[in-house]
Amino acid sequence: MGDAVRTLQRRVLEHIQTERLWAPGDDVLVAVSGGVDSTALLHLLHRTQGAHKARLRVLTVDHGIRPESADEVRVVSEMAADLDLACTVVSLGLEKGPNLAERARDARRGALVAAGADWIATGHHEDDQAETVLFHLLRGSGSRGLQGMQSRAGCWVRPLLRESREVLQAWATAEDLQWCEDPSNPASQRGRIRELMPSLDALHGGAQRALARSARLLAREDELLSLMEAEAWNATASGDGLDRAGLAVLHPAIQLRLLKRLVAGCTVRADVLESIVAGALQRPGVLDLGRGNKLESDGETLRVIGA
Repeated sequence: MGDAVRTLQRRVLEHIQTERLWAPGDDVLVAVSGGVDSTALLHLLHRTQGAHKARLRVLTVDHGIRPESADEVRVVSEMAADLDLACTVVSLGLEKGPNLAERARDARRGALVAAGADWIATGHHEDDQAETVLFHLLRGSGSRGLQGMQSRAGCWVRPLLRESREVLQAWATAEDLQWCEDPSNPASQRGRIRELMPSLDALHGGAQRALARSARLLAREDELLSLMEAEAWNATASGDGLDRAGLAVLHPAIQLRLLKRLVAGCTVRADVLESIVAGALQRPGVLDLGRGNKLESDGETLRVIGA
């Protein structure tokens, strides 16, 4: 643990550079909640700024759900000022009700994107990655879901994705940083998955790190499958649909990917698509996709018909 803490700053910089998370001079918006993860992220990026050469600024969000949130954004604003970094505070004023966690996440992500930076840096780490893999595994995801989060995806960058929560907290403590306690709900699905981690680690030592490694391996394999998918799409696309005969000769894994691409925008149960791979709609017919959408086959072409 001691060596991992002492060398954290160097490893984070190496991760930024080897993964090419951004180029010198890019505008990087650091999402800071005030918790230990994002607090460590901000200080690590600030201390290595001379090497990675990003233009850093900070954004913090007051969801308006908890009375403590006003103090938390004040702490973040003062932290940014101490580091001589510009800080934007966004107040969302969300109301309690159904799907609050999802609504808060979507609103927070919207506020970050609206800030207009080249890149948005978040404090997601290895523990988050392991929890994400388990979350998607419970949902029956394929390789695309099980690859978890990527160090860079769209405008999002995650410089801490190879580091554990334990190391980050130990480093923040050693550096005498101040942070707010994580207010995450232990009764939420994510919170309950987090509680499983010590048991999994007791069952198989290093389970968390192994899950994160599996995510990296699956991400590489998904890149290859995506290339194969693109080639297969070009070969089987027929107007606004897919050629049924051409689809049938492909490997089932590629068939499923092409079908997901065909029905993109529709909410479709996995078993519906799997039934087509298994042979459904070889003859003319219609499958109900829900919400007024249907998948139609005239015997030669599969196409989606909207409401």
